Amino acid sequence: MFGAVTLALLAAAPESSVVVARRIGLDAARAQELAQQLASALEQQADSPLGAVLPTASANARLAKAGFPDTAVCNGAAACVASLAKVSGFERLVSLQLVKLGGDLAVDASVIDGRTGQSLAVVTRTIKAKALSTELSALAVELVSKLPAVATRAAATVPAPTDQPVKRAEPPPPPPPLEPAVTAAAAPALPTGRIVALGLGGAAVVSIGVAIALGVSAVGQSNQLSVLDPSYAMRVASVRQSALFADVSWAAAGAFAVAALATWLLTPSSAN
Repeated sequence: MFGAVTLALLAAAPESSVVVARRIGLDAARAQELAQQLASALEQQADSPLGAVLPTASANARLAKAGFPDTAVCNGAAACVASLAKVSGFERLVSLQLVKLGGDLAVDASVIDGRTGQSLAVVTRTIKAKALSTELSALAVELVSKLPAVATRAAATVPAPTDQPVKRAEPPPPPPPLEPAVTAAAAPALPTGRIVALGLGGAAVVSIGVAIALGVSAVGQSNQLSVLDPSYAMRVASVRQSALFADVSWAAAGAFAVAALATWLLTPSSAN
């Protein structure tokens, strides 16, 4: 049990270090000296996400075995620095770029994630040579303050199984049935009664036409007979027959019209 606890504590403690990724105007020994000063200042930060900051010599030894005997050959290139962080074996690697500007020193410090190679925090300063130690300590404080609370490897643990049954999510209710769409182009059908009424109305119109035609014919024949035909009395019966048919047609037209109107008014406006 104690061995498992010890392994868990070791896994929860991240390690980091500082390497020189670029140096201009400085020799290798002076650059490594400044990198170690920054590593010591970072190690003094309490509760730092960097964890244990190992000496720069440890980082250089690891990277030399990985094929990087001089980390400054990266010349500050992001892809090269990311490769250094990934092969270093550290949780986080601080990339330090140093450029001498007369009596001053331009410093760029970046914290690189050892698993993804992404930059987590960057601080850039121009440091006076007379206050080099103080400025490096202030740079370490600012760099740690910019770091996010990155989860450690120990956080990726498997939750313990529970005895409670897993509740399955209830399936969503079925959607309501769709109502049939009513098309605007569909005209309502006429009921049977109104169709009969239209037919009766048409018959009334035809009867009116027949009555008018027969009446005009009877009047015309009567006028002609009275003027031109000496045998007027012999053809009176024919004229009276035409007039009778005209009267019957008018009566039929009136009956059809009345029936059509009554049927139309008494029939509902829709088939339903």
